[in-house]
Amino acid sequence: MLWKALGRSLALACASAMTLSSVTVAPAVAASGSQPPRLVALDSNQPDPEKDARVKAFDRFLRNRVAEGDFLGISVAMVDKGHLSLVRGYGRRSQTDGGQVDDQTVFRIASLSKAFASTVAGLMVKEHFVDWSTPVRQVLPKVSLGASRNNVTVGDLVSHRVGLPHNAYDDLLEAGVPPAEIVSRLSQLSLSCPPGSCYGYQNVAYNLVAPVLEARTGLSYPDLVQKRIFTPLYMHRASIGMEGLQKDENWAHPHVRIGEKRWREVTVKPAYYGVPAAAGVNASARDMAKWLMAQLGMAPQALPHDVLEAIHKPRVNTPKELYRARPRYEGVKAARYGYGWRTLDIDGVEVVWHTGVVQGYIAQIVMVPAQKSGAVFLTNGYSPTFHSLMPAYLETFVDGVKTRGLVLDGFPSKALIAARDAEQPITGGE
Repeated sequence: MLWKALGRSLALACASAMTLSSVTVAPAVAASGSQPPRLVALDSNQPDPEKDARVKAFDRFLRNRVAEGDFLGISVAMVDKGHLSLVRGYGRRSQTDGGQVDDQTVFRIASLSKAFASTVAGLMVKEHFVDWSTPVRQVLPKVSLGASRNNVTVGDLVSHRVGLPHNAYDDLLEAGVPPAEIVSRLSQLSLSCPPGSCYGYQNVAYNLVAPVLEARTGLSYPDLVQKRIFTPLYMHRASIGMEGLQKDENWAHPHVRIGEKRWREVTVKPAYYGVPAAAGVNASARDMAKWLMAQLGMAPQALPHDVLEAIHKPRVNTPKELYRARPRYEGVKAARYGYGWRTLDIDGVEVVWHTGVVQGYIAQIVMVPAQKSGAVFLTNGYSPTFHSLMPAYLETFVDGVKTRGLVLDGFPSKALIAARDAEQPITGGE
């Protein structure tokens, strides 16, 4: 079993100290052209020996999972108590070319892109270009979501409180219908609830935050993200769009499973690149380590604390995620969505997270801001094992989170119920 494998790795791990990497964050470039804030250094100090043993165990665990065929390729970044403790790639970029995944290999991150959009929006709110309460129709008068949704705000967009059915018209997006045409059809859908009052996950509607920001700043959405996030955080390999994914050979090709342990490479599907605010970002584990540290509050000149508080704050209940979480974790009290981020209250520990799925890729980010800890997992093929990574991470590294199930390394454990392996991958952008 997966958890027994991790338990064996933990038992074998030594407690010797491990050299931690340091990350430097470049000056943020103000949209107004004003003097950028000074450099912020994200440095590590001496690691805790116990934590070091856990890092080594997790590293061995991932190597074993790749060796046994659970993943073709996976790249991981971990931050433990404010220090970068692991950033590494495992396995292969492609079934055919044999190239190895490393910390610079670029993956599609799918719906992890949503937090980039909400973060940029938060920066623009702070600088008074727009407000969370600004009606979309006020900025985009030619865009109608239907008369009953004319009061939809920017905050509603990025918290999925638009009043549309879940994943509205994702099927049209996947069929190749241009996003602008799909937006024009959204007004034809019935109201699922009054705007601002309930959750309905979106990709096409979520992406409307991009033209809102473009209209208010005069910059294209990709340029805005580059200027306000990629450049100040030194995310050198991060990009938006298919060209950015494939700009050099070190990118992870998408794959689907054939049977239990075999893989078949597939072509990159462009549909979700058409909604860049919802699913358009590509990045490496090294890039995402910097993003993770910034989201944990370690780059306040680039991402101020009040912006992070606003986007991480829970805004709306997500009943389906609550149902999924209860069999996995002890003491789950709430599952909600903020601005571009999911949240879980696990026995008083606030976990902020998101998953992203497009064909051939699945990615996940999880963090506990109060503990300055988090992890990112990027893969180039769906595996049922993937659903165990976040619980395994929380079990091993986060204080106060207990998962349900078996015994891990001799202690009362916390593993996923057996049914988690039967879950099916989500189609489209999660």
